[in-house]
Amino acid sequence: MWEAIGLSSLEERLYRLLLRDPKITPDEAARRLESSPETVGAALARLQDTGLMESDPLSGFRPADPRMAIGSAIRRRRAELDRLAVEAEELATDFQEGLLRADPGRVIEVVEGAAAAGRKVAELLAQAQEEILAIDTPPYATSGTSIAAESAALARGVRVRALYSSLVLDIPKKLDEIRQVTAVGEQARILAEVPIKLILVDRSTALLPLTDREEGVRFTSVVVGRSALTNALVALFETLWREASPVWGNGTGAIDGADRQILELLAVGMKDEAILRQLGMSERTLRRRIATLLNRLGATGRFQAGVQAARKGWI
Repeated sequence: MWEAIGLSSLEERLYRLLLRDPKITPDEAARRLESSPETVGAALARLQDTGLMESDPLSGFRPADPRMAIGSAIRRRRAELDRLAVEAEELATDFQEGLLRADPGRVIEVVEGAAAAGRKVAELLAQAQEEILAIDTPPYATSGTSIAAESAALARGVRVRALYSSLVLDIPKKLDEIRQVTAVGEQARILAEVPIKLILVDRSTALLPLTDREEGVRFTSVVVGRSALTNALVALFETLWREASPVWGNGTGAIDGADRQILELLAVGMKDEAILRQLGMSERTLRRRIATLLNRLGATGRFQAGVQAARKGWI
Protein backbone atom coordinates (compact mmCIF):
# COMPACT_ATOMS: atom_id res chain seq x y z
CA MET A 1 0.00 0.00 0.00
CA TRP A 2 2.82 2.40 0.89
CA GLU A 3 4.29 1.93 -2.57
CA ALA A 4 1.63 4.45 -3.62
CA ILE A 5 3.72 7.22 -2.03
CA GLY A 6 7.02 5.74 -3.17
CA LEU A 7 8.06 3.78 -0.05
CA SER A 8 9.42 0.25 0.01
CA SER A 9 8.29 -2.42 2.44
CA LEU A 10 11.47 -1.95 4.52
CA GLU A 11 10.99 1.83 4.67
CA GLU A 12 7.41 1.35 5.82
CA ARG A 13 8.46 -1.12 8.54
CA LEU A 14 11.23 1.22 9.69
CA TYR A 15 8.87 4.17 9.90
CA ARG A 16 6.36 2.16 11.93
CA LEU A 17 9.17 1.03 14.25
CA LEU A 18 10.35 4.61 14.76
CA LEU A 19 6.82 5.78 15.52
CA ARG A 20 6.61 3.22 18.32
CA ASP A 21 10.17 3.77 19.56
CA PRO A 22 11.48 7.21 18.49
CA LYS A 23 14.76 6.82 20.47
CA ILE A 24 15.84 3.60 18.82
CA THR A 25 19.34 3.63 17.31
CA PRO A 26 20.01 2.73 13.66
CA ASP A 27 21.95 -0.37 14.75
CA GLU A 28 19.10 -1.57 16.96
CA ALA A 29 16.59 -0.82 14.19
CA ALA A 30 18.70 -2.90 11.79
CA ARG A 31 18.74 -5.79 14.27
CA ARG A 32 14.97 -5.72 14.79
CA LEU A 33 14.28 -5.48 11.09
CA GLU A 34 16.82 -8.23 10.33
CA SER A 35 18.66 -5.96 7.96
CA SER A 36 22.10 -4.39 7.70
CA PRO A 37 22.94 -0.99 9.23
CA GLU A 38 23.86 0.29 5.77
CA THR A 39 20.46 -0.69 4.37
CA VAL A 40 18.66 0.87 7.32
CA GLY A 41 20.76 4.02 6.94
CA ALA A 42 19.69 4.29 3.30
CA ALA A 43 16.06 3.75 4.33
CA LEU A 44 16.35 6.52 6.93
CA ALA A 45 17.69 8.88 4.27
CA ARG A 46 14.77 7.96 2.03
CA LEU A 47 12.28 8.65 4.85
CA GLN A 48 13.90 12.05 5.36
CA ASP A 49 13.65 12.78 1.62
CA THR A 50 9.93 12.03 1.66
CA GLY A 51 9.31 14.16 4.77
CA LEU A 52 8.48 11.26 7.08
CA MET A 53 11.53 11.96 9.24
CA GLU A 54 12.56 15.29 10.72
CA SER A 55 15.89 16.58 12.01
CA ASP A 56 16.30 16.46 15.78
CA PRO A 57 19.05 18.38 17.65
CA LEU A 58 19.52 15.55 20.16
CA SER A 59 19.09 12.27 18.28
CA GLY A 60 19.70 13.59 14.78
CA PHE A 61 16.28 12.50 13.51
CA ARG A 62 12.74 11.80 14.67
CA PRO A 63 9.57 10.60 12.93
CA ALA A 64 7.24 13.32 11.67
CA ASP A 65 3.54 13.38 12.57
CA PRO A 66 2.10 10.78 10.14
CA ARG A 67 -1.06 12.81 9.55
CA MET A 68 0.96 15.72 8.24
CA ALA A 69 3.82 13.80 6.66
CA ILE A 70 1.78 11.18 4.83
CA GLY A 71 -0.75 13.79 3.70
CA SER A 72 2.08 15.87 2.26
CA ALA A 73 3.56 12.80 0.56
CA ILE A 74 0.18 11.97 -0.98
CA ARG A 75 -0.17 15.51 -2.33
CA ARG A 76 3.30 15.35 -3.87
CA ARG A 77 2.55 12.01 -5.48
CA ARG A 78 -0.76 13.33 -6.82
CA ALA A 79 1.06 16.29 -8.36
CA GLU A 80 3.53 13.87 -9.95
CA LEU A 81 0.67 11.76 -11.31
CA ASP A 82 -1.06 14.88 -12.67
CA ARG A 83 2.13 15.83 -14.49
CA LEU A 84 2.40 12.29 -15.80
CA ALA A 85 -1.21 12.44 -17.04
CA VAL A 86 -0.40 15.64 -18.97
CA GLU A 87 2.65 13.97 -20.44
CA ALA A 88 0.55 10.92 -21.36
CA GLU A 89 -1.75 13.18 -23.40
CA GLU A 90 1.28 14.61 -25.20
CA LEU A 91 2.61 11.12 -25.81
CA ALA A 92 -0.81 10.03 -27.09
CA THR A 93 -0.63 12.80 -29.69
CA ASP A 94 2.79 11.55 -30.77
CA PHE A 95 1.42 7.99 -30.82
CA GLN A 96 -1.53 8.91 -33.04
CA GLU A 97 0.67 10.92 -35.38
CA GLY A 98 3.04 7.98 -35.63
CA LEU A 99 0.15 5.65 -36.44
CA LEU A 100 -1.08 7.99 -39.13
CA ARG A 101 2.34 8.00 -40.76
CA ALA A 102 3.08 4.29 -40.38
CA ASP A 103 -0.36 2.67 -40.66
CA PRO A 104 -3.32 5.05 -41.18
CA GLY A 105 -5.78 2.16 -41.03
CA ARG A 106 -5.09 1.61 -37.33
CA VAL A 107 -6.57 5.03 -36.48
CA ILE A 108 -9.95 3.85 -37.78
CA GLU A 109 -12.09 1.02 -36.40
CA VAL A 110 -15.12 -0.18 -38.37
CA VAL A 111 -18.10 -1.32 -36.26
CA GLU A 112 -20.70 -3.57 -37.92
CA GLY A 113 -24.31 -3.66 -36.72
CA ALA A 114 -26.48 -1.49 -34.49
CA ALA A 115 -25.96 -3.67 -31.41
CA ALA A 116 -22.18 -3.48 -31.74
CA ALA A 117 -22.43 0.29 -32.20
CA GLY A 118 -24.48 0.53 -29.00
CA ARG A 119 -21.82 -1.39 -27.10
CA LYS A 120 -19.12 0.83 -28.55
CA VAL A 121 -21.03 3.95 -27.46
CA ALA A 122 -21.20 2.64 -23.89
CA GLU A 123 -17.50 1.77 -23.99
CA LEU A 124 -16.48 5.23 -25.22
CA LEU A 125 -18.67 7.01 -22.67
CA ALA A 126 -17.12 4.91 -19.90
CA GLN A 127 -13.65 5.99 -21.06
CA ALA A 128 -14.48 9.72 -21.10
CA GLN A 129 -12.44 11.76 -18.65
CA GLU A 130 -13.34 15.40 -19.37
CA GLU A 131 -15.97 15.97 -22.04
CA ILE A 132 -18.52 14.25 -24.25
CA LEU A 133 -19.97 16.01 -27.30
CA ALA A 134 -22.94 14.43 -29.09
CA ILE A 135 -25.09 15.15 -32.12
CA ASP A 136 -28.29 13.11 -32.19
CA THR A 137 -31.09 12.60 -34.68
CA PRO A 138 -33.59 9.83 -35.58
CA PRO A 139 -34.01 7.06 -36.61
CA TYR A 140 -33.15 4.88 -33.61
CA ALA A 141 -32.61 1.13 -33.79
CA THR A 142 -32.54 0.84 -30.00
CA SER A 143 -33.63 3.17 -27.23
CA GLY A 144 -31.99 4.19 -23.98
CA THR A 145 -28.81 2.15 -24.51
CA SER A 146 -26.51 5.02 -23.51
CA ILE A 147 -28.57 6.55 -20.68
CA ALA A 148 -26.80 4.62 -17.91
CA ALA A 149 -23.34 5.19 -19.40
CA GLU A 150 -23.95 8.92 -19.82
CA SER A 151 -25.40 9.27 -16.33
CA ALA A 152 -22.32 7.52 -14.93
CA ALA A 153 -20.05 9.88 -16.86
CA LEU A 154 -21.92 12.90 -15.52
CA ALA A 155 -21.69 11.49 -11.99
CA ARG A 156 -17.90 11.35 -12.20
CA GLY A 157 -17.70 14.96 -13.36
CA VAL A 158 -17.54 14.61 -17.14
CA ARG A 159 -19.11 17.54 -18.99
CA VAL A 160 -21.74 16.48 -21.55
CA ARG A 161 -23.15 18.67 -24.31
CA ALA A 162 -25.69 17.25 -26.76
CA LEU A 163 -27.27 18.67 -29.90
CA TYR A 164 -30.62 17.21 -30.95
CA SER A 165 -32.53 17.39 -34.18
CA SER A 166 -36.01 18.90 -33.77
CA LEU A 167 -37.30 15.55 -35.06
CA VAL A 168 -36.84 14.15 -31.54
CA LEU A 169 -39.74 16.36 -30.43
CA ASP A 170 -42.09 13.94 -32.18
CA ILE A 171 -40.75 10.96 -30.20
CA PRO A 172 -42.17 11.03 -26.63
CA LYS A 173 -39.89 8.24 -25.41
CA LYS A 174 -36.82 10.09 -26.66
CA LEU A 175 -38.01 13.28 -24.97
CA ASP A 176 -38.30 11.35 -21.71
CA GLU A 177 -34.71 10.15 -22.12
CA ILE A 178 -33.53 13.72 -22.74
CA ARG A 179 -35.34 14.85 -19.60
CA GLN A 180 -33.56 12.13 -17.63
CA VAL A 181 -30.06 13.13 -18.70
CA THR A 182 -30.63 16.89 -18.55
CA ALA A 183 -31.93 16.41 -15.00
CA VAL A 184 -28.52 15.04 -13.99
CA GLY A 185 -26.39 17.58 -15.81
CA GLU A 186 -26.42 17.20 -19.58
CA GLN A 187 -26.46 20.51 -21.47
CA ALA A 188 -28.90 20.05 -24.35
CA ARG A 189 -29.64 22.22 -27.36
CA ILE A 190 -31.79 21.72 -30.43
CA LEU A 191 -31.63 22.56 -34.14
CA ALA A 192 -34.22 22.20 -36.86
CA GLU A 193 -31.79 19.92 -38.70
CA VAL A 194 -28.45 18.33 -37.87
CA PRO A 195 -26.18 16.90 -40.59
CA ILE A 196 -24.95 13.75 -38.86
CA LYS A 197 -25.02 11.55 -35.79
CA LEU A 198 -21.85 11.88 -33.78
CA ILE A 199 -20.22 11.16 -30.43
CA LEU A 200 -16.91 12.82 -29.53
CA VAL A 201 -15.05 11.80 -26.40
CA ASP A 202 -12.43 14.14 -24.92
CA ARG A 203 -12.12 15.78 -28.35
CA SER A 204 -9.90 12.91 -29.46
CA THR A 205 -12.12 9.94 -30.36
CA ALA A 206 -15.21 10.07 -32.56
CA LEU A 207 -17.96 7.58 -33.39
CA LEU A 208 -20.12 8.29 -36.42
CA PRO A 209 -22.24 6.27 -38.86
CA LEU A 210 -21.10 5.33 -42.34
CA THR A 211 -24.56 4.20 -43.46
CA ASP A 212 -28.07 5.58 -43.10
CA ARG A 213 -29.67 2.29 -42.04
CA GLU A 214 -29.69 1.43 -38.34
CA GLU A 215 -31.24 -2.02 -38.48
CA GLY A 216 -29.38 -5.31 -38.56
CA VAL A 217 -25.83 -5.99 -39.67
CA ARG A 218 -25.99 -3.58 -42.62
CA PHE A 219 -25.68 -0.63 -40.27
CA THR A 220 -22.01 0.36 -40.16
CA SER A 221 -20.27 2.97 -38.05
CA VAL A 222 -16.67 4.00 -37.59
CA VAL A 223 -14.50 4.99 -34.64
CA VAL A 224 -11.84 7.56 -35.51
CA GLY A 225 -8.84 8.29 -33.29
CA ARG A 226 -7.16 11.65 -32.75
CA SER A 227 -6.56 13.17 -36.17
CA ALA A 228 -7.37 16.12 -38.42
CA LEU A 229 -10.81 14.53 -38.90
CA THR A 230 -11.62 14.60 -35.18
CA ASN A 231 -10.44 18.22 -35.05
CA ALA A 232 -12.83 19.04 -37.90
CA LEU A 233 -15.70 17.24 -36.17
CA VAL A 234 -15.09 19.23 -32.98
CA ALA A 235 -15.20 22.44 -35.03
CA LEU A 236 -18.46 21.29 -36.67
CA PHE A 237 -20.02 20.60 -33.29
CA GLU A 238 -19.01 23.98 -31.88
CA THR A 239 -20.44 25.79 -34.92
CA LEU A 240 -23.76 23.97 -34.62
CA TRP A 241 -23.82 24.50 -30.84
CA ARG A 242 -23.61 28.26 -31.27
CA GLU A 243 -26.55 28.18 -33.67
CA ALA A 244 -28.75 25.94 -31.50
CA SER A 245 -31.32 26.83 -28.84
CA PRO A 246 -31.79 25.24 -25.39
CA VAL A 247 -34.15 22.27 -25.44
CA TRP A 248 -35.81 23.31 -22.20
CA GLY A 249 -36.39 26.86 -21.01
CA ASN A 250 -35.30 27.78 -17.50
CA GLY A 251 -37.10 31.06 -16.99
CA THR A 252 -40.06 31.44 -14.66
CA GLY A 253 -41.78 34.46 -16.22
CA ALA A 254 -45.37 35.58 -15.87
CA ILE A 255 -46.98 32.61 -17.62
CA ASP A 256 -48.28 29.26 -16.48
CA GLY A 257 -46.70 25.90 -17.10
CA ALA A 258 -48.84 24.97 -20.11
CA ASP A 259 -48.11 28.27 -21.90
CA ARG A 260 -44.41 27.84 -21.19
CA GLN A 261 -44.45 24.36 -22.73
CA ILE A 262 -46.27 25.69 -25.79
CA LEU A 263 -43.70 28.47 -26.25
CA GLU A 264 -40.80 26.05 -25.84
CA LEU A 265 -42.22 23.81 -28.54
CA LEU A 266 -43.03 26.71 -30.86
CA ALA A 267 -39.49 28.04 -30.46
CA VAL A 268 -38.02 24.84 -31.89
CA GLY A 269 -40.50 24.65 -34.76
CA MET A 270 -42.85 21.91 -33.58
CA LYS A 271 -46.08 21.64 -35.57
CA ASP A 272 -49.56 21.83 -34.04
CA GLU A 273 -50.21 18.11 -34.43
CA ALA A 274 -47.04 17.25 -32.55
CA ILE A 275 -47.78 19.81 -29.82
CA LEU A 276 -51.27 18.37 -29.38
CA ARG A 277 -49.83 14.89 -28.94
CA GLN A 278 -47.19 16.13 -26.55
CA LEU A 279 -49.48 18.21 -24.32
CA GLY A 280 -52.71 16.26 -24.68
CA MET A 281 -54.95 19.31 -25.13
CA SER A 282 -57.69 20.01 -27.68
CA GLU A 283 -56.94 21.78 -30.94
CA ARG A 284 -59.29 24.64 -30.01
CA THR A 285 -57.56 25.18 -26.66
CA LEU A 286 -54.13 25.13 -28.28
CA ARG A 287 -55.07 27.68 -30.94
CA ARG A 288 -56.64 29.97 -28.36
CA ARG A 289 -53.56 29.82 -26.15
CA ILE A 290 -51.22 30.46 -29.09
CA ALA A 291 -53.26 33.49 -30.21
CA THR A 292 -53.18 34.90 -26.68
CA LEU A 293 -49.44 34.38 -26.40
CA LEU A 294 -48.76 36.02 -29.77
CA ASN A 295 -50.77 39.04 -28.68
CA ARG A 296 -49.01 39.30 -25.31
CA LEU A 297 -45.60 39.07 -26.95
CA GLY A 298 -46.39 41.43 -29.81
CA ALA A 299 -45.26 38.75 -32.23
CA THR A 300 -46.49 38.31 -35.78
CA GLY A 301 -45.42 34.68 -36.10
CA ARG A 302 -44.84 31.61 -34.01
CA PHE A 303 -41.08 31.49 -34.34
CA GLN A 304 -40.88 35.17 -33.46
CA ALA A 305 -43.02 34.44 -30.41
CA GLY A 306 -40.49 31.86 -29.27
CA VAL A 307 -37.63 34.33 -29.71
CA GLN A 308 -39.50 37.07 -27.84
CA ALA A 309 -40.41 34.68 -25.04
CA ALA A 310 -36.76 33.73 -24.64
CA ARG A 311 -35.77 37.39 -24.41
CA LYS A 312 -38.38 37.94 -21.71
CA GLY A 313 -37.13 34.96 -19.76
CA TRP A 314 -40.39 33.06 -20.19
CA ILE A 315 -38.58 30.04 -21.62
